[in-house]
Amino acid sequence: MGEEKRELVLIDGSSLAYRAFYALPETIATSKGEPTNAILGFAQMLTRLITDYGFRPTIVAWDKGHSGRREIYPEYKAGRISRPDLLKEQWPHLEGLCSAFGHLNAAVEGCEADDVIATLAERAKKEGIHVTIVTGDRDALQLVDDLVTVVTTGRGVSDVKAYDAATVLERYGVGPELVADLIGLKGDSSDNLPGVPGVGEKTASALLAQYGSLEAVIDHVDEVKGPKRQEAIREHADVARMCRDIATAQRDLPLDLAPSDAPSGPPDADLLRETFRRWELREPLKRLERYLGVESGPDEPVAVSATVAVVKPRVTEGTALEAATFGDGPLAITVSGDEPPEGALFADDTGVRFAVTADGKSVLTGPVGDVEELVVALGDRPIISHDAKSLGWVPAQVDHDTMIAAHLLDPARRGYALDELSAEAGISAASDDELVAAVTCTYALAAVQRPKLSELELTPLFRDVEIPAISVLREMERVGVLLDIEALETIAKRIRKAAADVEKQIHELAGEEFSVGSPQQVGGILFEKLGLTKGRKGKTGYSTDARVLQSIRSEHPIVPLIEEWRETTKLISTYLDALPKLVSPVDGRIHTTFNQAATATGRLSSTDPNLQNIPVRTSRGKEIRACFVAPEDSVLVSCDYSQVELRILAHLADDKALKQIFREGDDVHTATAAEVFGIDKGSVDGAMRTKAKMINYGIVYGLSAFGLADRLDIPQSEAKEFIERYFAGFPALKDYMDSAVVVAETKGYAETLLGRRRPIPELRARNPQVRQLGARLAVNTVVQGTAADIMKLGMLRCAEALDAGQLKARLLLQVHDELLLEAPKAEAEEVAQLASAAMIAAYELDPPLVVDSGFGPNWLDAK
Repeated sequence: MGEEKRELVLIDGSSLAYRAFYALPETIATSKGEPTNAILGFAQMLTRLITDYGFRPTIVAWDKGHSGRREIYPEYKAGRISRPDLLKEQWPHLEGLCSAFGHLNAAVEGCEADDVIATLAERAKKEGIHVTIVTGDRDALQLVDDLVTVVTTGRGVSDVKAYDAATVLERYGVGPELVADLIGLKGDSSDNLPGVPGVGEKTASALLAQYGSLEAVIDHVDEVKGPKRQEAIREHADVARMCRDIATAQRDLPLDLAPSDAPSGPPDADLLRETFRRWELREPLKRLERYLGVESGPDEPVAVSATVAVVKPRVTEGTALEAATFGDGPLAITVSGDEPPEGALFADDTGVRFAVTADGKSVLTGPVGDVEELVVALGDRPIISHDAKSLGWVPAQVDHDTMIAAHLLDPARRGYALDELSAEAGISAASDDELVAAVTCTYALAAVQRPKLSELELTPLFRDVEIPAISVLREMERVGVLLDIEALETIAKRIRKAAADVEKQIHELAGEEFSVGSPQQVGGILFEKLGLTKGRKGKTGYSTDARVLQSIRSEHPIVPLIEEWRETTKLISTYLDALPKLVSPVDGRIHTTFNQAATATGRLSSTDPNLQNIPVRTSRGKEIRACFVAPEDSVLVSCDYSQVELRILAHLADDKALKQIFREGDDVHTATAAEVFGIDKGSVDGAMRTKAKMINYGIVYGLSAFGLADRLDIPQSEAKEFIERYFAGFPALKDYMDSAVVVAETKGYAETLLGRRRPIPELRARNPQVRQLGARLAVNTVVQGTAADIMKLGMLRCAEALDAGQLKARLLLQVHDELLLEAPKAEAEEVAQLASAAMIAAYELDPPLVVDSGFGPNWLDAK
């Protein structure tokens, strides 16, 4: 057998750090708001090196201090911008990241990273070690030879290309030994090296290929084609030599480090996982674990996750009754199996199994013949679960929900799967039984989350709002809302006919038939055939989105018809066709699913169906609402917070003028219109009030003059004047909004009145548009997030009031700022008053909360 090949990887850390920073959005941050785009990109690069090349001894070189090259040429790298603040903040943590990967860091005072690399590569070659250099600097190609390969990074973190001598020659027309000469002739804009004027890369490589070196080109300048080029080389020969010398890597630095000092083998798994957890590096962790899981053999290192907090639970088979008394304290529980019939608990033949643990070590598992028996047996025992609402019943007492806790701790992440959260927390269960592993991880994850919730002062919100909301929302899902399918089908037939009639009119106006549902074909008709003002053009054709159509609405009667067709067909597909399919055959009701962990502001959303998006203002949307009905001898009761976000804004800003409007019971939009248009309230007409309403809510959402002009279809200068008048009338609002942005920028997050946090990394971006987005999010999060928290509190207080009053009324839906209840006709007025009072008492604002209530046979008439 031949001698084992010795290898060494040399990484230009400084070069890769910049590449990583500019490759990923600056808004990437931890749940605490710490910027991590450079850290994440760097980790992705290091992970790829492992997955592509395996574990190899690696040294990461760094720039340290000013290079001596500036003494030769003071303008060296003069064109480069200074290190961005966000990168400065992350820079000190990059060496630690490299150490966690098991790599050695190296630097020499007053020297650049590429010189450190050149010195180490030279030493490695003398020992017969094969070297791979990873860098974003093409100057390193001069180091390529039989033992040295250079891997360069492109614009993205995954854009790489490997160079050997043949590849260098193919790409640049010269071998590695002439790369510095090439730079001498053509210059290097990234390092601000001028080279010879008028000599580009193609000419330089041709000259070097013909004459063999920069000195030879200078010596044979009289033979070079073109008098101007000859003159340029003569006049700038010394400049070319200087550029060559500066570009030449130093291979003999006084470096107290040998190639053999680089650690071999895999990294310390504990340190690496802790680093990944510290910076919330989910994607690199998954990729590395996948690689290790696939590639590791019996004699090779185990996966990273297998060495940290691995629990091997003791498993016992048992019954549901035994589960109720298993261990002491809160009981973590998971269930699995087929979906239960809608509107009922699990049937006897569903094949459902359960698993419980009270200490995270001992697990009891078994089949469930009757879950209701388990529910009764559990009684008031505190339950720990991941998404407790999905268990299939309403636990009497939820102690901890790991999904809800994860959402509070990191509201911006995309998903909250238990396996991902557990892996990131360093938790793993050594069990082939998925149910056993899940309950073990749930218990351990809850223990990790509790101190974090306390540290971020989120425990009260978690304990007093989110946890109690689980059982209320689950009960609302179970009850559902009755749908009049016959009425809906009658509406559907009429609206389908209307859509067909509109489509026919569109074809007549176009002079031909085409697919109105095809943006490409619509664009062809509008902009090519009819010659309307063209909008944005992308790869697939002209844009015909809502904004574009709105801007050309007055140019041709076909445009509003296309808008009407789109609105109508969306209603058909989203509601008229979809809703009947979601009706339960058991009780004739629709059972939507409420999502507590879906929005960064804490607002609830719903799916199957999404009831949040049923149009409220259009006549057809109102018709659909009228199909949600009460059973015989009952009514639907609607309780809706009145202008809650504006009241919250007045409270936060302590704006005297806005508070006074609310206290006196004036119409806030009419009062705003009077302020903005400079007229008496009695002179405000409907159009003015509508504009004022857009301004009021636009301000809450951080609408700019450009955005307001677009919405109101007015000149931007007029919109700017409206906003200035608005803030002149309500000066405290502007002061508050400015201060909210400063606070969020300082803390790294925005916070609601009840303590909910949302990181706002956009405020620290260099891009002005991204920062403007961050400013809007900072204000909107506080206002809308507080409204969401108050809505949940109001829902909880309403449920408590109904229980205390022993009423038969039931909560059905929570949509935006509204609660919808179902009540016997005899209770209607009492329920409306009781629910309204409970919602008002949920939180004390100045100005006070106000609830509009009503009741009727259907949702529309209850408003």
